[in-house]
Parts: sequence; structure tokens; C-alpha cells
Amino acid sequence: MLSRVALIIAAVVVAFVGARLARKPSAPSPEGAAIASAPAVQTSEQILAQIPRHEVKSATGQALASAMAKVREKDAVAARWVALGDVLAQLLRDTADEKYYDHAEAAYQYALRLEPKNVDAMTGMAWVTGGRHNFDKSREWANRSLALDATNAAAYGILGDADVELGDYEAAYTHYQKMMDLKPDLSSWSRGAHLLWLTGDTKKAAWLLEKAIKAGAPFAENTAWCRAKLAMILFSQGALLPAEQALEPSLKAGSKNAHVLLAAAKIAAARVDIAASEKHCRAILEAGPNHFALVELGDLLATTDRKAEAEKCYEQAEELDRAQTARAGHSHMAMAKFYADHDRKLIEALRMAEARKLTRNVNEADTLAWVYFKNGDQPRAIEAIKRALSQKTQDAEIHFHAGMIAAKFGDRVSAQNHLQTALSINPHFSLLLAPVAVATLQELGSRQPAAAVPKTAPIVAQ
Repeated sequence: MLSRVALIIAAVVVAFVGARLARKPSAPSPEGAAIASAPAVQTSEQILAQIPRHEVKSATGQALASAMAKVREKDAVAARWVALGDVLAQLLRDTADEKYYDHAEAAYQYALRLEPKNVDAMTGMAWVTGGRHNFDKSREWANRSLALDATNAAAYGILGDADVELGDYEAAYTHYQKMMDLKPDLSSWSRGAHLLWLTGDTKKAAWLLEKAIKAGAPFAENTAWCRAKLAMILFSQGALLPAEQALEPSLKAGSKNAHVLLAAAKIAAARVDIAASEKHCRAILEAGPNHFALVELGDLLATTDRKAEAEKCYEQAEELDRAQTARAGHSHMAMAKFYADHDRKLIEALRMAEARKLTRNVNEADTLAWVYFKNGDQPRAIEAIKRALSQKTQDAEIHFHAGMIAAKFGDRVSAQNHLQTALSINPHFSLLLAPVAVATLQELGSRQPAAAVPKTAPIVAQ
């Protein structure tokens, strides 16, 4: 079988699918396919009045002010509403505030009221519904736009995003390849890089992200996001100095991007620079609640004997999850993982994770396996961790979970292999869990070899 990733030939064409290029993309929906409009009909002024004020001195703030002014000047032009929706989508990327899905959707829907066959508005709706994890609807919108314009690169990217989230990595290769063929840029290359990392090709993922960073984007925060992704790939391999260097330009520029600051916090924690890590976490939280920053800060505080402060962070993470439950498409998998990591509310974690019990998504399968393990369900933990390991993702935490599951099952060799792999990939993968990996390896090394596991039993394979 040909390799999944070939070299970039010239600066215009990226081909990394090999034999998979023969696959056909998803068949577009009929042009007249019925796609429900989520929000109630609103006037243009009602839509504009609900958009939060944003710092005008930022590039995105200036773009928002300009887009809103153009809509107010002439609100019957669909393209102006699409442009407004695109800026609101950018604000979500900048801030990670999910309320911008609602505002962007209102703008795209208004554009479709004015011009029902507006391809860009359909693509915007594909992005909104995909972001809310309504992937069936996202695919409908993307395919509807492609039925009108088969060269719509963004729509192929959104189809690929849905494939990745659903764990259909073969289809994702096809759709992302099509996007890169049509429009090789930061957006398509960064998507391809993420898929490469998920499917085990860490070096080429980093290389493609570097191309994306060099290409740049109209909004600096998109480049900052790529730097954060590159830093986390390097961090995941234990390369702390290169990870710091990847983030440095964004941090020097004063980026407030949550992904950048969270990556910086993790790297600082690995360096045992607790003060710097805490500073980065609190900078994220100044802009608003963030699950990952709250958990990271809580873990920092817990490891420095500030238990009461840590507990407040954990409680805020729980409150945030409850508050987001009503939002369309909200996933509880991050919360389920938090509960399992911290041995809290394990029955609730199981309820949350089992909503995705058939998932093929590597990260979701990993969380599901970990939750099953913590609830004492070894057969289901083994079945789920095999799915998590299926793409050979170079993620220390997945191997840590596999090692712990194998140890509990009595497969001492697999346990040692996976735990050693986790620590060799990244000895600093988690403030809380890396020490557990070390201690478990030491315990396994001191044990007498276990009795042979029955041949019919499911073994966690390397």
C-alpha cells in the first residue's frame, strides 16, 4: 500500500493521500435538499443589536466594526451578511467563546433569506453546525454548497472536519486533499497537519504546520493557533525547547489566544516553572471561563499543596460544563475525562462518556476506555483502548491509559511496554499522571511474572 503522505511538489500542490486519492468525495445532496433553519426570523437590527461589543483596536475588532457598518449602510446585500458572519466566526476562533456560533448563524441565515443559493452562506452554516457537532447537518450544508460550486475548498475542509470528529480518517484524507489541491494555504495545511498527527506521522505533521505558519493569514490569531498546535506536537514528543521556540513569536506579540497560553502553561509546568504556568492559566481565565485552563490551574495548585484553591477551580469547571449543557452540540467528553483523571463522580463520567460508546474518534475512544477502566469495566476498557490505539497516534497519554488497563487485566508485558512508550514519548505528559506511570512501572518491575493470561482473553496489544 502506498504511503498516506507524499512530498509537497512545488508550493501549490500538496499530495499526501497516495492511493486514497482514488476515493470519490461524498456525493452532494440535491440542490433543493431541505435544511432546517435553526433560529427564529429576526430583523437586521435585532441581529446587530445582539452582537457583543469587541475591542476595536484589535484587527478582528476593526473588521467587525467595518462589517457591521456596511450591513447597516445597505442591509439587503447577502454578501455583506456573509462577510459579517465570517468575522463573527473569526471571533470564535480568537476567543473560544461559543456564543459566536449563534451570532454567526444569524448572519448567515439572514444572507440566505436574501439569497437562498448563496454558496458562501451555505458554507458558513456548514461551519456553524459542524462546530456544534451536528455533523449530519454540517455535511448537508457543505454538500449543498458543493452542488452549486464544486471548487469550494472550504466546503471540502468542513467535510474533512466532520470525518475527523467521527473517526473516519480515510474519508478525511480525501476531503482535506481536495481542499489543499484547490487552495493550498494556512487553513488547508493546518487541517492536514492535525490529521497527520492523529494518524501517527508526527514529523510530517510538524513540517506541514511550519508551512502553514510561514504562509500566514489575514488575522494574526490564526497563525498563533498554528503555532500553538505546532508547540503541542513538539511538547507531545517531549521537545520542550523547540515547543517554547514555536510559541515565542506569538507570546512576544502579546497574543491572548487561549490555545497559545494553554500550550505555554503546559510547557512551563513541565519545566517546573509553576509561577509562569499559573500566570498563563490566569491570563486565559481573565477573558472568561475555560475548561482546560481551569483544570490545568487546578492541577498546578493541587501539586503545590493549595488544595482548597484547586478545588475551587475544579468546581468552576463543573459549573461551566453544566452551564454549557443547554448549548446545541455540547460534548461532555472533556468533563468525563476530568472526572476519570481525578477520581470524581465516576458514575457521572460513565454516563457522559457512554453517549459516544461507539465512537471511532481516537481521542474519544481513549477517554471512553479510561472511564470504563476507572469504573472497573475491564472488557469494555480493552475494547475501547484498542480503537484509541488503532491509528498509532504518538500520544503519551493514550499509551499511559493502555498500560494501566493492561496492568489491571494482568497483561504485565503489555503494561510495561505501553507505560515505557508513554514516558519515552513525553516524560512530562501530565502533572498528575506521569508520576503514576513511573510508580506503576516500578511496581510492575518488582512483581513476579503473573500467571499466563488465558489465550481467549483480549490482550491490549502494542
